[in-house]
Amino acid sequence: MSGATVNQHAVWWLWPNTRLLRYPGRANFMVLQILPDGPERTVETWDFYFETKELTAVELDGVRYIDEMLQQQDISIVESVQRGMRTPAFDQGRIGYDPAGSGLSEHRAHHFHGLLLDAYRA
Repeated sequence: MSGATVNQHAVWWLWPNTRLLRYPGRANFMVLQILPDGPERTVETWDFYFETKELTAVELDGVRYIDEMLQQQDISIVESVQRGMRTPAFDQGRIGYDPAGSGLSEHRAHHFHGLLLDAYRA
């Protein structure tokens, strides 16, 4: 990308509900907060920071992709999983966990849930 000052995608998680992201391109930074809003509802807020107030066409396309495509897909998937978990057919754990970390596992989610439990216990 012409004028790119960032060459790698990176993600950092801040305990317990904030994710910091950057994407290749001009200097940019995103903050995603995941906020509980009841037992079965979550609100996500995105803040985007760019090198200048005027975004390039590529940057605008990236923001639109996150907002109109990626987030909409994620919302549909999460809502579908939640509906399924409320049915009598659901009789297993909430995540797929393989302690060996095979890549077919949600061991990071399992670890995060353990951190939450420890925090509640404290």
